[in-house]
Amino acid sequence: MQRYGNGLHTFFRERGQGLFVLLALLLIVSAGLIFSLAQPTPLNIANDKQTTAALAQAKDGLIARAVIDGNRPGSLPCPDTDDDGVAELFSGSNCPSYIGRLPWKTLGLPDLRDGSGERLWYMLSTRFRDHSAAEPINSDTKGNITVYSGSSSTVMTAEAVAVIFASGAVLGTQNRDPSTSALCPTTSTTIARNLCAANYLDSTGGVNNATTSGPFISAQRSNSFNDRLLVLTTSELIPPVEMRVARELRTILQNYKAVSACACYPWADFSDGYSDAPPYQLGGLNRGRVPALGASPENWGTGAIPPLPPWFLNNNWRWVIYYSAGRNFLQGGGATCTSCVNTTLSVDGVAGKEIVILTPGPAGASRPLGPPWSSTYWQSYLEDAQNNDDSNDLYVTPSSTAYTRDRIYTIP
Repeated sequence: MQRYGNGLHTFFRERGQGLFVLLALLLIVSAGLIFSLAQPTPLNIANDKQTTAALAQAKDGLIARAVIDGNRPGSLPCPDTDDDGVAELFSGSNCPSYIGRLPWKTLGLPDLRDGSGERLWYMLSTRFRDHSAAEPINSDTKGNITVYSGSSSTVMTAEAVAVIFASGAVLGTQNRDPSTSALCPTTSTTIARNLCAANYLDSTGGVNNATTSGPFISAQRSNSFNDRLLVLTTSELIPPVEMRVARELRTILQNYKAVSACACYPWADFSDGYSDAPPYQLGGLNRGRVPALGASPENWGTGAIPPLPPWFLNNNWRWVIYYSAGRNFLQGGGATCTSCVNTTLSVDGVAGKEIVILTPGPAGASRPLGPPWSSTYWQSYLEDAQNNDDSNDLYVTPSSTAYTRDRIYTIP
């Protein structure tokens, strides 16, 4: 009996050691499996890189389109709602939908796909549509799309001009079959499943990305959310658009002087859109705004004088751009100029400038402070005290290095 008992003890001891080894191996394998699931695989890394690159290229394409647009600089095309890569035409004065696929053909882009092989989606602010009935686009225009970060308690921006979405792979009950149609929760219409945003874009934290007007959300990936978002904000779009506008205006002014009978620049405007110049005024102004409604001594588009592009007037660029001409380069050598202080304009202490143009950058929370004729008007637009002091002919290169800063353009 003792021998039998010793045998059982030996059996369980040996078996126990074997089970312990087996259990340890299982724990090691499980830990390795958990670790591998938690770490990105080479395939996931490659997919993320492709998605990131596609979103960035789409954003660059939108900015480029806004800058070069000949109709309304700063405007963007309607989304593509039938997945042919082409922006939809207007229905009346509105886009048929403000959410849809990125119109990659219209933007001159390749057929961009995210890491799961899906085409990108795109939401456009109504304020930046390319239609004459939309509000003017200039430095004061702000996007009106709200995007949250992580949860609805954290606002990433409330001024998005556009949002680009990478939808990722199918989740849950999403069905992207192009051969069948169903009621689409986004549009409340029956359309092909591959045209319905709800079959691509997800919800989290009580925010649904598959809506027609937002708000939208960027959040961590989960089993029920895998959208990737890239936001185009007002502060990113307005500066390059301003650069295009200022450079084109500078060229027009150079041509004006080259072909005008007086070999001079137009007198400045104070508030009504017309040059403040003799004989209609007691004297002439050399500082203020571009006289977009009527230039003196020769009006835009008369004889060889170049016209201002229609978009400059239609989008109220004259209100936000500061214009100054040196006395020596005005009609009659500026003999009747009542605002001139020096014979030329000075920048950073160096005289001899003929023209100074200042752009204000995108609007902040406090702009504008008053009506266009307020004595503090330029103080709410131009940051540097020397530039917003509209009583002399001395200017400085804007001190800020921020992307959203004021910018100065001169002739020569």
